Amino acid sequence: MKLFIIFFYIPLVYSELHKFFTTYTGINGKTAAGTPEFSAVTTLDGHQIDYYDSNIKQLIPRQDWMEEFTYKDMWEKDIEIRKHVQQIYKNNIPVIMKRFHHSHGVHVYQRMYGCEWDDETEESQGFDLYTYDGQDFISLDVRERRYTAHVPQAIPTVEKWNNDKERFTLLKRYYDHECVYWLKYFLKLRKAGFKRRGPTKEYILVCVVVVLVIFILLRMKSKRKKLCRF
Repeated sequence: MKLFIIFFYIPLVYSELHKFFTTYTGINGKTAAGTPEFSAVTTLDGHQIDYYDSNIKQLIPRQDWMEEFTYKDMWEKDIEIRKHVQQIYKNNIPVIMKRFHHSHGVHVYQRMYGCEWDDETEESQGFDLYTYDGQDFISLDVRERRYTAHVPQAIPTVEKWNNDKERFTLLKRYYDHECVYWLKYFLKLRKAGFKRRGPTKEYILVCVVVVLVIFILLRMKSKRKKLCRF
């Protein structure tokens, strides 16, 4: 009996809803040695694509296909942006701690922002949330262009931000154009990188499983033929 082995190449199918988020984390207080006081992580569909912290002071690509982007001018600009945000967090956390009457201990201030985009409907929505010690602090209604204070301690900041026209001009530009633009851009980079790499370990595993299933089915068929002989 001749056995013909067929290899199936199964293309990777991504979710129709794509997510592009950046998380800034600032920490104040005595922590374990090596813990950065500030870090920034960007994710695409739940996977890290870059990383920065106050110890290394460099932006590190987390995906092979992101290395192409590191040669562009925007990479250096992103590093400078993160250094600037790092200083802002260093100044802001003590202010927030005073509002909560926290004079010591470890406290964490975070911002998680970005957008989601449906590649079928072309619809998108933004997301922008600040937290303090893991609890909601301030959130932005991206469509209404309005900040909301989730605790009394956030009210002074919200009143200031809601009256900052320049801030909302920048936010409008980011959420109406830039966020989805970069999301699509990195999706293209990922797709191109995948094509260059070819089948990954996951694909090889799928191929092996398919081959084994075919082999077992052929063996069973052969045994049934033998059992039917008189």
